[in-house]
Parts: sequence; C-alpha cells; structure tokens
Amino acid sequence: MLFLLAAVTCLVGSVLAQTPPSYTLAETNNTLGVKYGKVNVVAGETIGYKVPLHLPQLSSSTPLNKTYIAILVDIIANYSSPIPANLLWFQQDVTFSADGIASYNGSAAQVPYEAPSGVGHPYLALLYTQPPGFIIPPNFPYNNTFRVAFNVTRVGADFQTPLLEANYFLLGSNCTGEASATKTGGYHKPTATDGYYSGKEAYTRFSAHY
Repeated sequence: MLFLLAAVTCLVGSVLAQTPPSYTLAETNNTLGVKYGKVNVVAGETIGYKVPLHLPQLSSSTPLNKTYIAILVDIIANYSSPIPANLLWFQQDVTFSADGIASYNGSAAQVPYEAPSGVGHPYLALLYTQPPGFIIPPNFPYNNTFRVAFNVTRVGADFQTPLLEANYFLLGSNCTGEASATKTGGYHKPTATDGYYSGKEAYTRFSAHY
C-alpha cells in the first residue's frame, strides 16, 4: 500500500538518493537542481500544491557543455496500470551556461510543461545527454494531448543515452509557505512493460532517429 506521510504532514528529514526509494526504473545519486520561484527542491521534499505551477529552473553543479533532454514524470499517476507514469514535460535541446543554469530556448518542448496536480504523488525530474543529431522520432507518441503510460526506461534505452542527474519531490496540499521538507515511508516499485507504451487499444514500440 502506498504510504506517503509527508504529502500531508510536511515533515523534516533528509535523503541521499536523487531518485525515490525502491524505484529502479531510473536511479542516480547525482543531483539535478530544480527550482520553482524561490523554492529549491531537495530530493524527497514535499512542496506546497501551488509551488510547481510554472516551469522550473534547472541547474547543475557539474560543468555541462553539451545538449540535453529534461523530463518530468508523475511516476504513479495511473497506479493500477502496467505503466503508471504520466509525462508532464519533455524538453529537448536543453543547454547550460557556464554557471550551471539551464536554458530551454533551443526548441519548443515536445511535451509542454503541465503543472503537477496529484497530491501525494512523487514527481521525478530527469536529465539525459542528448545524442548528436537527435530528432524526435516520428512514432514517438507523446505530446501536449497524449501524456499517459510513459515508460521511463525507454528514454535511456531507445535514445541510447545515460541518465545524468535527477531530483524528485512530493506534492503536498496543506503546507504553509512555499516549501517544506521530506517524505517518510515508501511505495511499491511500478511495473513497466519493456519497450512499449500503452495506448487506448494496443502497444506500440517507438525508437529514436538521429
């Protein structure tokens, strides 16, 4: 049973991993800076419901001089589904300045940012290196109107790119102020159907094109 105490209590705590406990579809200890207004997200933190209404500012303490892909996922949006994650943001052509601040001016996001709305849900921000010559595959189904059943493992596998950095937060509803601290408890590992996304009627593979 899912247990996310801090989603409603805003308890203080600390975590080391930059991806949720027991979640093995994407794992790293490398921190991706995620900032909403004045609120800097700490991994596992519960933030107020209105905090992530707008696009976050990403940053990195590691020098990044290539081009990157940033995504934001609600990993339990459809918890009873074989592929429970919803894709809230897919931004290609991300670059970083010399002081580590991300810019999204390279191109319009394949999946424009949608504010998190599931109270108690974990939201996972991930950063990948974008392969040279990368273009969005024509059979990549995700866009502004189709966001469901997103298989997180396919970004690394089909686009042949490693996960570099990550961060995550929980969405609260009764936190006072702009932010509060971390979650306690855990949740079950989601089940993903390897290599496929689940549409309304069938499974379809997508692959990367360069």
